[in-house]
Amino acid sequence: MSRAARTPHILAIGMVVYDRHYDMPATITDFVGPFVCLTRPTGLTWRSPQASVRPATAYERRQLRAIARLHAERQRGTGPA
Repeated sequence: MSRAARTPHILAIGMVVYDRHYDMPATITDFVGPFVCLTRPTGLTWRSPQASVRPATAYERRQLRAIARLHAERQRGTGPA
């Protein structure tokens, strides 16, 4: 096992993370016991065990921002369907 895999990650509310269980980046909104509450810009929310969440890479953070822009455009009626 590599050292990075053994090092626990510090998680905080507002942090962008990647949920390995759902294969999606999301933002942490709360902690409930051993679970983290996650949300996406589209309004999707869910809970995942802290063990299945890791800090997002730069690519995954950009992916989440792109989803937020696309969702905002669609809400205004100016984005692709």
